[in-house]
Amino acid sequence: MLPTRTPSYPREYRNKMPKLKKIIDQSKLRKRKRQQARKNRRFGRVGIAQGLTIEPEPFYEKAQAEKIITGDNNNFIILGQDRPGHKFTGFGAKGATQSSKIDLIAGMGATFRHKDGTYGPPNEETIINPSFAMDAARVYISQKSDLDRYMSLASVDGQAPPGRSGIGLKADVIRIHARQDIKIVTGRARVQGVGRKGERLSTGGENDVVGTISLIAGNYTDGKESPTMNVLEPLKMFSKAKNKLQPIPKGDNLAECLEDMIDAMSQIASLVGQNSGLIQLMNTALTTHIHIVPTPIPLPTSPPPVYSQGFAPVISVQAAAAKTSKVLLSSNLSLMRNNHLNKLGSNYINSKYVFTT
Repeated sequence: MLPTRTPSYPREYRNKMPKLKKIIDQSKLRKRKRQQARKNRRFGRVGIAQGLTIEPEPFYEKAQAEKIITGDNNNFIILGQDRPGHKFTGFGAKGATQSSKIDLIAGMGATFRHKDGTYGPPNEETIINPSFAMDAARVYISQKSDLDRYMSLASVDGQAPPGRSGIGLKADVIRIHARQDIKIVTGRARVQGVGRKGERLSTGGENDVVGTISLIAGNYTDGKESPTMNVLEPLKMFSKAKNKLQPIPKGDNLAECLEDMIDAMSQIASLVGQNSGLIQLMNTALTTHIHIVPTPIPLPTSPPPVYSQGFAPVISVQAAAAKTSKVLLSSNLSLMRNNHLNKLGSNYINSKYVFTT
């Protein structure tokens, strides 16, 4: 049984969620078919339980080298050469060999712009080409391609050059669900019997690059300057350029770094405690200090009243407070280690299920 729970979205997204369009749109049908559709609806609901529907289907501009399998609902399987858009795009337009492609499209030209300024499926008189920007959902498989350019994706350092085989997926939403685990892997496969250099690229070239994995939200990777404040000089502001796309920290390495920082802070807390103890001893010595004044009748002096009655009590209180703070700091550092760096901690910083190299 399918779940019926209504999904919950963060508050900031709720007002931005687009309203669903009506599920039946036959406005772009030619007049004769539109009349037929109205007549069919008069005698019952059309399309219920996967029945046939009448909807506008564009005319696909077929290339000579292509074979096409079509359905009755603006869906296509196109076999041919690399062609992301019209016939003069892709490696197929250059006459390249080894550039075969399989193009699966559901809803070609779904956001086609009409003469009246509206967007929607094209009518039957429209000659149309594939488009990653307009097609509703698409799976593009090519032997030789330039997918980042075809799909207008943000560039990243270390990305593969054009002319490699590729698979491009695009839709409003994409879900990948494994019943056990998912791996996203780059680099050569660990196979035997393919030569000393291992698995090769689809072009036949050596594959000696590990490759990168980039997770990009918003299709934007350009750097950005942001105002920064120095905590030691709060009135001094300066701008610092930061990369939008940044490397992900490794959990174990980060935990090791934080462990070292906590150890260093514990050592500092210990030194502060020792220093407070020494100050307390010095304060006691000065408060009780007397010496013999060489007078006709040698007499011992009393501690200076300014120190014994003024500074000494304050120093005693502050030294005692420092010792207490040292104990609290040590306790907090221990609690931090147990909560964040212990696998059984309530806020362990590493994920149990997501791993990265």
